[in-house]
Amino acid sequence: MKKKLVSVLLCVAMAASMAVGCGSKSDSKSKESDSDGKTTLTFWCHENEPWVKSYKAMAEKFEKENPEYTVEVKDYPFKVYNDKIQTALTSKTSGPDIIAVWGGTAPSFIESDALSEVPESLSKELSEDYLAPTTGIYTKEGKYYGVPMEFNLEYGGMIVNKKLFDEAGISYPTTWDELRSVSKQVAKMNGDVSEMKGFEMIDSDALICNYLAMILQQGGQYIQDDNSVKFDTPEGVKAMNEILSMVKDGECDLENLTSGEYCFNDVYQDKGYMSSVGSWAIGEGTDSYSLTYGKDFEYVPVPQYGSQMAFASETGWGLMVPKNSANQEGAWKFVEFFSQPENLVEHNIACNQLPPRKSLLDSQEYKDAMPNIAFLLDILPNGQWMGPYNTSDMRDIFNDMFIELCQSDNPDVETALADASKEISEKCQLSYSIK
Repeated sequence: MKKKLVSVLLCVAMAASMAVGCGSKSDSKSKESDSDGKTTLTFWCHENEPWVKSYKAMAEKFEKENPEYTVEVKDYPFKVYNDKIQTALTSKTSGPDIIAVWGGTAPSFIESDALSEVPESLSKELSEDYLAPTTGIYTKEGKYYGVPMEFNLEYGGMIVNKKLFDEAGISYPTTWDELRSVSKQVAKMNGDVSEMKGFEMIDSDALICNYLAMILQQGGQYIQDDNSVKFDTPEGVKAMNEILSMVKDGECDLENLTSGEYCFNDVYQDKGYMSSVGSWAIGEGTDSYSLTYGKDFEYVPVPQYGSQMAFASETGWGLMVPKNSANQEGAWKFVEFFSQPENLVEHNIACNQLPPRKSLLDSQEYKDAMPNIAFLLDILPNGQWMGPYNTSDMRDIFNDMFIELCQSDNPDVETALADASKEISEKCQLSYSIK
């Protein structure tokens, strides 16, 4: 997740018991009003410095236009955040008024029937102006229970090590054949150990997202009419064999997938040339590694695999209002304010996110502020929702299958894909109807 700078995991019982008391701020309940007569809205989010800064800036902007409200932003470590939300939703007393939620964990909150339905006026905007992948997971029986803040995209762009390309005198690949050719050319193996990696897409996020795109770009489809998954199609088998050949040819390995790390770290550490990842990873290069964009690395399109641009995306971060909020009316007023195009684009720019609204795809303000990733805006309309599944569990099953295929001396790709499809269909479909 870029979003999710850590993988989405439910805490063990000990962490859950600690969740009620853990946090970076006080856990006092939302108050009806302060001593000055203002209503206080409590906004919960997870720790992420640029995001929290943007949330607080939005809160201040809202307060200026709505002086009858005060918005208190509280951030918590992600490892306990989801358990805190679940505890608050099931509490008989009022909890937070607004919660920022990752789409991968949203189903567990939605199925609890503890969320306030999105007001009709805002629901109409979601139906008319938001791209389908951004709203998918926030619907239940045709009604919305969350409002997207971003378009979550883990396909379409890649971090490239500019220094290594310049030293090798090689241009960035622009076609899939060029990508594989360059990848093989620059990769270096020392026995079974990879000393330099070419093109990488084998980590917990990039692997399944690239695989699904490769199916769709061939004109295939993995979602069946009954919402079951079917990977063992001609397109699915071909795409899987293509990815397996990257490992077999020594262009990359399983190190990041098995360790839970991201492939882009290899590129930033001069151990790899190219890594498929969401645009959020640009900030990791400039902030965590103190690298210079345009000198040390760049972000460029991933060459298209098939004849048509297509990809699948899971729903990203959004805002929800609990039923037990003491200030539902004010909470939705804040969410509606946050969602206004001029405010939303400010937040997307501040957090290196892609905008969820169709009307923002032509935003000159966004393009001027985000020239390094503006090319992604052109492909967003070609995306489909990943589907009505618990995508965290779906990813785990898929990744385990891939590791087994790579470690097998004589892998049966079609059977492995069929088995994974069956397991995902049985275990990962949402417990409630979207429509």
